[in-house]
Amino acid sequence: MIENILIYQWEAGKEAALREGLVSMGYHCVELREDFEDCHTDAGFAMKVMNCMQEENIHMVLSLNYVPLLANVCEMRKVPYVAWICDCPLQMLFSKTVLYQCNYFFCFDRAYANRLAGLGCENVYHFPLAVDVQGMEEKFSEGQKNAEKHAADIFVAGSDGESRKWLEAEGIPEYSKGYLQGIEEAQIRVYGYNFVREMVEEETARDILEKAGIVPGEMYFDSPVQMVADFVNEEITEKERARVIERLSQNHELYLCTKEDMPAVFGCGKINLYITPKGVESGIAQPVLDTLACGGFCLTNYQPETAEFFEDGKELVMYTDMADLAQKADYYLTHDKEREAIAKAGREKVREYFSLQERLADMLHIVEEDVV
Repeated sequence: MIENILIYQWEAGKEAALREGLVSMGYHCVELREDFEDCHTDAGFAMKVMNCMQEENIHMVLSLNYVPLLANVCEMRKVPYVAWICDCPLQMLFSKTVLYQCNYFFCFDRAYANRLAGLGCENVYHFPLAVDVQGMEEKFSEGQKNAEKHAADIFVAGSDGESRKWLEAEGIPEYSKGYLQGIEEAQIRVYGYNFVREMVEEETARDILEKAGIVPGEMYFDSPVQMVADFVNEEITEKERARVIERLSQNHELYLCTKEDMPAVFGCGKINLYITPKGVESGIAQPVLDTLACGGFCLTNYQPETAEFFEDGKELVMYTDMADLAQKADYYLTHDKEREAIAKAGREKVREYFSLQERLADMLHIVEEDVV
């Protein structure tokens, strides 16, 4: 029976809601915050985890996303390691340690869950993300006190960081660069289906990785096509965000949210826009749920799972191309009652079906059935 849980902290405080939820369910939680030098071979880190597990009689280890070092220790001690995958893509999911029997993957993106299962992972579950509704409301209330500072028609959430400039590496043929840039231009216009991986040739991928000096090493699966596809998707995401901002800023006042802003500013704008990174092939990203939980009107790109769980035009609004985005932004900025009704319905859906505590209860039930 699981009673004591070790929560590894490395996601900028996101684990606090996990701990509070588990404690309210009667579990004893121990938190560990420790950096590692190498995700596979940091002996000092592994020893600290092992000592903590022994001293606290830990029955399960939990982290947001996946850390091979934690899997190594859990495999040695025969303790379940639960990785709730909340971001894609993740370099560490190429690690051969994903095949350990101690691992339990709860993946928010169905396409990534299927990919892990295809590698041979035994305990893989498609598991949408969730919201600590009370915690989100408290943060939103705090943000509302300074809402005037963030006054704008449209709030644009998401990363504004730059992708890795791997295509600029010396020696990569101009033909390869042009070919991949062509793939980017084609994929940037398509929502709901990612074909980048299908278009990248293995020989080209290996050549690019070699020229860019990217050598995964023996602890990783040989996945050159997937790695290059992930890099291409990074660049597509950066380009798409820049183009969306340029297009909408011609007619509307925008507020570009930073990580520090979120989630306090969710719901402050008339429209809260979220552009899902292209590496997320099917899943609902956390900012979409956070926006809805705060009672904000969410405008986001089409995603298969978003369409599966939410009714478009009733609980949120999805766009399918740049022209559709611009048209819907114009429309909902001038139709207050419709916009407010959609925001209200979205908030109710999240509160009913995306409760963090209920999601954690489902997760623990799955693991405990195996442990008993």
